[in-house]
Amino acid sequence: MATKQVGDRSIGDSSRAYTPTGEEETIVGFEEELLIIKEQLTGVPKQLDVISIVGMPGIGKSTLAKKVYNDPLVAYHFHIRDWITISQEYVKRDLLCGLLSSVMHHRNGVDQMSEEEVNKMSDEELAQRLYKSLKGRRYFIVMDDIWDSSVWFDLKTCFPNDNNGSRIMITSRNEDVALLAKSSRPPLSLRFLTEDESWVLFQQKVFPRETYPTQLTEIGKYIAKKCQGVPLVIVVVAGILTNEKKSPDQWEKVGKTLNSQMTAHPQIWLKTLALSYNHLPHHLKPCFLYFGVFPEDYQVPVWKLIWLWVAEGFIREAGEKSLEDVAEEYLMELIGRSLVLVSRRRSDGGVKACGIHDLLRDFCIKQAEKECFLQQNFCELPVSYFAQPKDLFIDDSLSTSITSKFGLATRTLFSKSMLHDLDYPWYEFVRVLRTSYGMISSNCSKIEKLVHLRFLEIDARHLIVPFSDISLPTTISNLKNLETLIINTWFSVTLPHFIREMVTLRHLTIKRGRLINEEPDAIYPFSLDNLQTLSSIDAWSCRDFLAGTPNIRKLGIQGCIFKNGLFTFPDTDFLNHLQKLKLCGQFRSSLIRLGGVRFPTNLKKLTLTETQLKWNEMSTLGKSLPNLEVLKLLHFACVGKCWKTSEGDFPQLKFLKLVAIPFEEWQVSSNPFPRLQRLVLVRCYYLQSIPSEIGEVPTLQMIEVCDCGTFVANSAHKIKEEQVSMGNNWLQIV
Repeated sequence: MATKQVGDRSIGDSSRAYTPTGEEETIVGFEEELLIIKEQLTGVPKQLDVISIVGMPGIGKSTLAKKVYNDPLVAYHFHIRDWITISQEYVKRDLLCGLLSSVMHHRNGVDQMSEEEVNKMSDEELAQRLYKSLKGRRYFIVMDDIWDSSVWFDLKTCFPNDNNGSRIMITSRNEDVALLAKSSRPPLSLRFLTEDESWVLFQQKVFPRETYPTQLTEIGKYIAKKCQGVPLVIVVVAGILTNEKKSPDQWEKVGKTLNSQMTAHPQIWLKTLALSYNHLPHHLKPCFLYFGVFPEDYQVPVWKLIWLWVAEGFIREAGEKSLEDVAEEYLMELIGRSLVLVSRRRSDGGVKACGIHDLLRDFCIKQAEKECFLQQNFCELPVSYFAQPKDLFIDDSLSTSITSKFGLATRTLFSKSMLHDLDYPWYEFVRVLRTSYGMISSNCSKIEKLVHLRFLEIDARHLIVPFSDISLPTTISNLKNLETLIINTWFSVTLPHFIREMVTLRHLTIKRGRLINEEPDAIYPFSLDNLQTLSSIDAWSCRDFLAGTPNIRKLGIQGCIFKNGLFTFPDTDFLNHLQKLKLCGQFRSSLIRLGGVRFPTNLKKLTLTETQLKWNEMSTLGKSLPNLEVLKLLHFACVGKCWKTSEGDFPQLKFLKLVAIPFEEWQVSSNPFPRLQRLVLVRCYYLQSIPSEIGEVPTLQMIEVCDCGTFVANSAHKIKEEQVSMGNNWLQIV
């Protein structure tokens, strides 16, 4: 099934379907427009209607649409909400799969389909299934950034008109596209901000948490005025000044470089963006330009972005910090400069996915070509490679200017073609390779020549392995510099013994499948000191293997072991650096015992899936994990009618999420989860109410309820009302 989050989709996808959450949109100057759109969404007419927002790039179309989309009144009014961003070069099937996946998520398990079933369906069948899934439901679909009218004609028949107040919202740079949708009202054309509005937005972006200095007022107003009322330009310029010395003289230098004709000639914006780029420290420039590798509108998973940056050699060592931690600091600095946008946040508040505005992506591509940093046409493959030392030139016309600036010697290859299609030695210096399992298995002799490879992602999702697991070719062991190995598969992957020799490995992860140790009972002294991530390893396989991975930070274990007559998980208390642990029991018919398992006391994040624990196990667990901040109980992680929490359970817990947990009653002590900030309940159909004591937690900021019973939603609102009556207005109910 095409997933809801584009971060899990292939890198060639041309659209995304997702729910914009996490970041509060800053709206200045469009308060009246916001009220008008909300009235259009929730008022008359009852028949299906289209609302269009049009305007030039950077004027704030998507920002306004997201503000409306996330409005609590709008969220409450519609049964189904969905958001999909359309790339300039879109694929109809991607749009249908993205929309269908999201809509089916809202259907409480009705009409769910596997990915295999979806792959067998034609576009017409997908459109019919989408139509049936929306039939009878009041829905709100946002189609963001439509470039071509053909998108509307491809999808409009998928939207039933049940006269129940359903709405579709379109944002576009082209007014003609919006007019073709035949709305009951003309498109809303966004205006430029006034000087006063520009000044307000400028102040909010440069000094978001402090008073604006009076000595910078005059020059600040001058700079805001020169941005000509374009919100994106204001935000970008503010990002420059945020990191400059707060002096009138320094700001005046920036102001003089701004062109006052930006609104008349949008291409001049590139000069403004170039100004922001030129103000970047040298170590951030390649990290920023690298966003040009990803497709338009792509939400980049932060974990993958960081691993790619490390593989490309962009990250500098800084004391005892890991390269990944330094890379995250780089990302946060780019976000702070308003060059990178946060699209999703993790449960602990960190950034989960990010992206850049289309105009910034265009700039990245142009600047990368100018500096010979990025070339996208090589052997007629979707290849991006980076400048080489002189004796490694692909083309004599290429410059090595980027090498002198950043010291790069890298090339990135996202290839669906056979490796032998690239004549050796053209691919010899590849550092990043994303390809299929068939390409790897049929080119074993060529693999060992990729001696500079740092990042290898193998796609085996379409492989049929009826009687055996997937095995990695032994030639991979010759990749002495390999740091990241990702395998996408539905099947198990045998972890060969030679993996123990790959001492540079930092991340070994299986998406969807499972890692099985080749010889789990054999003892081989080895040490993979650099390994930080190990996901989806079989419980029986990992006991001996983990002994050689002392610095693991993120670990996922699937399945259970049989110990003392009970199913359980291996002890992990010796992993002193472990911060994030995922345990998946995979629907054992017998209950799993977890109370006797020894965990490292420094563990911060724990996810349990299909473990079927008794609720009394949770109390034992809560007292044994004094530093746990994030707890996720997913899909029958616990069973039993009543969860009783007592004082002292999970004393540091900040985030609690329960998904598809079949319990009816929740009883808490007088002081439950004393540091809880966010509670999320999804598809807990049998739960009668949220305990009112939860609302008394002084740190609680948000309660989210999705696809639960009416009683749960009502109890959440009651908690909110009780807190408001006591003067506590900070609690949000979503």
